[in-house]
Amino acid sequence: MTPHGSDLHVFVIRARREPREIPGAPAEWRFWIEHHPGGEQHYYRSFAEVLAFIEEHLPAGAVTHGVAQPPR
Repeated sequence: MTPHGSDLHVFVIRARREPREIPGAPAEWRFWIEHHPGGEQHYYRSFAEVLAFIEEHLPAGAVTHGVAQPPR
């Protein structure tokens, strides 16, 4: 358990552009996210999926339009 219980979440996010195997095709973004302290890891192809993953771990209403809001 973290010192602050469910009030503290740490997410490590890596983003990188990967070239495509198809000649002339634009590069694609790939995202990797890890949630601590549990170490849960996921790979995504869109940042919207990353935000959805984060939203699953935070209290309802903490993420609004992709921007984290402080608890009230």
